[in-house]
Amino acid sequence: MIWLWVLLGLLVGLPLLGMLVGSLLPRNHVARVTIELHSPPERIWALVSDFPGTPAWRPGILRVEPATGPGGETRFVESSKQGQVTFEVLSREPPRHQVMRVVDEGQPFGGTWTWELTRAGAGTTLRITEAGFIKNPLFRVIGKLFFSPTATLEQYCLDLARTLGEEAQPRISAGAP
Repeated sequence: MIWLWVLLGLLVGLPLLGMLVGSLLPRNHVARVTIELHSPPERIWALVSDFPGTPAWRPGILRVEPATGPGGETRFVESSKQGQVTFEVLSREPPRHQVMRVVDEGQPFGGTWTWELTRAGAGTTLRITEAGFIKNPLFRVIGKLFFSPTATLEQYCLDLARTLGEEAQPRISAGAP
């Protein structure tokens, strides 16, 4: 009988402890990754701004469907094995700058993603900044314990370099956790 009480205590106590600890963690975060590529900004821009073409070079993305916001904003729905996320393009300055954000209120996360492409000789320095948030305190704890805050950005850069036929490695930029 005592084992039943211990088990019940763990089943109730651990999530409550996780919620308490998570509520003490910051809701917002900033993650930055930079990669130096040999390709010119125009070639990189052609890939990172072609949302429907994303599944051709990002293996984790199943499909991307164009959408329009209520005010005519450019949106797209990205589908992966984890589900669907709707993004909205906030600004674009080809071939140097792009900002988009998650517009799904039902997601447990959100934020903006900013691409900055700077010519570096014949190549390009690409910096991607995620200014995000995690709503659920328990998810914040799980994220802190088990996931890198830059993992998605790093994989994005690796997929991009591979598609360009380059072997560049992303690096975590100053200001990232």
